[in-house]
Amino acid sequence: MKIKKGNLAYFLSRSLFLGGGISLLFLNASKDAYLAIILGTLLGIGIIYLISLVSNKINKPLNEYLKEKSILNILIKLIFIIYIIFLIFILLTILATFLYSYFLIFTPSLISCLPFIFLATFLNSKSIKNISYIAGVLLILSLVLVFLKTILLANEFDFSNLLPIMSVKPQKLFISSLLFAILSTAPFITIIDEQITFKENIKYYLISILTIFIVVLTITIVLGEMVNIYSYPEYSVLRKISLFKFIENIENFVCAGWFFDIFISLSICSLKLKKIINVKSSFIPFIITLIVLFIVNDFVANNFYNSMAIYKTFPIILAIFMITIIILLLIKKKKDG
Repeated sequence: MKIKKGNLAYFLSRSLFLGGGISLLFLNASKDAYLAIILGTLLGIGIIYLISLVSNKINKPLNEYLKEKSILNILIKLIFIIYIIFLIFILLTILATFLYSYFLIFTPSLISCLPFIFLATFLNSKSIKNISYIAGVLLILSLVLVFLKTILLANEFDFSNLLPIMSVKPQKLFISSLLFAILSTAPFITIIDEQITFKENIKYYLISILTIFIVVLTITIVLGEMVNIYSYPEYSVLRKISLFKFIENIENFVCAGWFFDIFISLSICSLKLKKIINVKSSFIPFIITLIVLFIVNDFVANNFYNSMAIYKTFPIILAIFMITIIILLLIKKKKDG
């Protein structure tokens, strides 16, 4: 069976929106966050097109593409390694703060996040096609969960909460759109050497964006002016679900899609880290990821001020990494002719 690696785009596009990502959209655009997603998607398509142009010239794994010993190649490789480690840091921060806030408040993040690292390490011992195969199965489950939680929340809908439209200043709406474009496309850099076509990336990107749009629109319809109150607005909305009036607390089940996003994205980052540092063993990526988890556990997961500072700044850092890597790869492309 032919495995299409483009389905990885679905999880990469969603992976940075658990909790803080969606909260940042509401912080800037308030009830108009769903409008910012529409504009941000157009910007995101442009960014993915640019990434695809660069990707078309990389006809081999990145570590082989940068094999020649030159200052430019060493610089690209170094920045790419730092970028992947930073992305792992953000993914673990998102995961750890969420688990600490709602699920395992008495369990150190070092313990609660460890199973995800073990699973990611296990998958990086395989190939990207194996990850794509698992992603294909999880994609179906994720879409089912999005549909399920939307249906279950239907009795909480109040469409008057959408009014008035355009209640924020245009500059705030634009900032939120730009923020959305960055968060939904920055992880694509990790698969820039996979020769995935623009058409395939866009197909799964748009499916991913549709699910985020539905989530944000649902939150707005349910919460209205209160969208800025909650750190994890989607989870707070899901708590309103009561199936048949007696089955409650099913939010813990329907939010499983978030963990799929983190798991697949961590697996890709772990695999790419292993490839770029050119080692056969998964031990070194595991140790690096474990060190990052130690840092998250000690300084971020249970520290509100540190986590808020990270949430406010990490999109800017991701944008800088993305721009830098693309520019350097374009320079290499021009230099190589």
